Amino acid sequence: MLLNVVQSKLRIVSTEQTAWGDAEGRRRDILSSAELILEEQGYAGLTMRAIAVGAGVSSGTVYQYFSGKEDVFAALMERRLDDLQRTLAQVDRSLGIAGVLKEIEPQITDLWRRFGRSAAQWEAKVLSGGRRGKEVAGSAQDYRKTLKALAKALTETAEACGQELIDDPALPHWVWDSLIGLADDLLLQGARINRVKPAQLIEFATGAIERGVIAR
Repeated sequence: MLLNVVQSKLRIVSTEQTAWGDAEGRRRDILSSAELILEEQGYAGLTMRAIAVGAGVSSGTVYQYFSGKEDVFAALMERRLDDLQRTLAQVDRSLGIAGVLKEIEPQITDLWRRFGRSAAQWEAKVLSGGRRGKEVAGSAQDYRKTLKALAKALTETAEACGQELIDDPALPHWVWDSLIGLADDLLLQGARINRVKPAQLIEFATGAIERGVIAR
């Protein structure tokens, strides 16, 4: 009965069946299924059985790739963070700090839309509980790499624009948290209640962040 309910809520993530022996393709199918479940049902709805149904494989196949739903979630986070790191490495430094932040804002907002509410549940269950599987540890390491990439991009952008950043290790963390706050407001449309358009909010927020990190 439960399986039928899950099947009614999920669609198969790929209309073309992954070829036998295509391990990377199978892994992508599993992650795509999990991402859809998170978007529609949140972390509570993320089960290995539901993931298998969405990917069109058996639960045993999913366990061949991941030891549990925590590892699946961590892999999804890691994939998004890797994409963000690539953007940070390639973004034009001449845009200025506010301009660079505008370039990465859509990715951060999308990450928060897909995983933000689930991240708190995941952290409470996994990180606080002490479970540190391979994927979980990799995700935490990738988060640290993302903050380093952000710090590097900000430093290089400031130099390119003849500016100097405040010398404080908390700076990239504060910028990241500020961007998450912006993403949360954009998704909840809090500013629109006061008739502030999203573009106007992004313009103000990124400019405020730039003013907040430049040394006087």
